[in-house]
Amino acid sequence: MDIILPPDWFLNVDILIGGISFFIILLFSILCIKNYRVNKDKKFLNLGAGFGMVALAQLIITIAKIIVFYDISFIGIGDEIPQNILGIITSVSAIGLFLFRISILFGLYIVYKTPRKIIERDSLLILYLLVIVTLLSEGAVHLFHITAFAILLLMIAKYYDVYRKNKSRGTFILMLAFFELAVSNVIFIFARTTSMVYITASIIELASYITLLVLIIMILEHGKKYSKKKKQNGYNL
Repeated sequence: MDIILPPDWFLNVDILIGGISFFIILLFSILCIKNYRVNKDKKFLNLGAGFGMVALAQLIITIAKIIVFYDISFIGIGDEIPQNILGIITSVSAIGLFLFRISILFGLYIVYKTPRKIIERDSLLILYLLVIVTLLSEGAVHLFHITAFAILLLMIAKYYDVYRKNKSRGTFILMLAFFELAVSNVIFIFARTTSMVYITASIIELASYITLLVLIIMILEHGKKYSKKKKQNGYNL
């Protein structure tokens, strides 16, 4: 079973973190798509699609955790698990983690590629490699987090260059969210060592999405400020 079991007291908190993260990312995805409809900048459509896949990943892993945690809590941690329940837990864990990891990596890749075309000559090769990494990470979870960390570093470097040009607070906050998410992935590499490492990584990951929530609030405030204008150019990242 690949889903890491946190301490008993943290089970509900872990599921709550997943639910909060899902709603924040989904909201940001929706706002990006709405911004695209206003200014017709395809960059926001790609951002919406990329974050939409990350939101889907959070929903999948949260549902998987609910099923796994509920079964184990019902039986009792440390008790012998019946074979039929163990089969269900193993299947849900394997399927949920695969869909979670592939959605996360594809979503981050789409965000990284923005505003360039998502489908290019090397795209199929990149997507193939991401699938291979996801399959191999079933037995070596650190491969997934290392790959996610590498993509996030590229994203941070790209948005840093953008920030140097536009000096936008929105760009800086988005870059900060990516940085926090990158740090959480580094810590997740060692999540199997002690429960506190897993909890620390989870809290930092939540902090990255709360930072994203700050950006969402800024976008909504921007929308209110210019809602009375006849022409709205959308929010610039």
